[in-house]
Amino acid sequence: MNCLLKMRAQRDQMSVNERKLADFILDNIELLRDYSSQQLADAVGVSQSSVVKFSQKLGYRGYPSLKLAVYESYAGSMMAQAGDDSARHFSGGDSPLSQLGQKKFEILENTTSINEADQITAAIAAIRAARCIQVSACPGSVAVARYLTHQLLECGRWAIFDEGGKLQSPIARTLEDDDLLFIVCDLGGEESLVDVVNRAREQGARVLSITRYNYNAASIHSDIRLYVAPAEGDEGWQRILFRAAQMHLIEGLIGGLINQEG
Repeated sequence: MNCLLKMRAQRDQMSVNERKLADFILDNIELLRDYSSQQLADAVGVSQSSVVKFSQKLGYRGYPSLKLAVYESYAGSMMAQAGDDSARHFSGGDSPLSQLGQKKFEILENTTSINEADQITAAIAAIRAARCIQVSACPGSVAVARYLTHQLLECGRWAIFDEGGKLQSPIARTLEDDDLLFIVCDLGGEESLVDVVNRAREQGARVLSITRYNYNAASIHSDIRLYVAPAEGDEGWQRILFRAAQMHLIEGLIGGLINQEG
């Protein structure tokens, strides 16, 4: 998983000192290689222990591991830019289609990089093994959830989705231990689905979630967690690109299911 992408994605949920560290690292990537943990702490104005705790919060044993991950991520991005860029080329110059294509390529690439292969495999296996799949979504992801439900039905899976949302918890109470609750979340609507998740888990059902990449209520209570990478830019672009990444994940799971059953 790309260390720099992880740092950008979790920035909004960091403490003040953690945000200072993240911003300094992101703005001074090339300098970090020569910085000790004490030098970084002095440059940012925090304690050395804060640097260590920051590294551990991001999933690394300590600062040396974080520094190595940052450098590897940076080197990888530089190699990608220097290499064959044909995949990023969209004819049309500054046309809306060309701009969208370039932005979508980046968000789909980032979303792919933050999802672990074992989670993707587990998600496909859970869908395949489920007797019944309840799809639940927050209001902003209803259209995506509707598409997911249709694709599951097309693949011969027994799937149900309440678009109004009022029946989501009652339906979850009818699930059994060989069923699956599939959560699809928008940019901040996860909390509204916690009751649905709790009801499903009480019945013994497994929970699979697709959420934004950060600490959120839905993913914390899920057995299998998939994430959408955050997009930069204004709110309109973020909304479009978030939907594109959600659809990419869903179609990837459906494609994996088709491959296994073909």
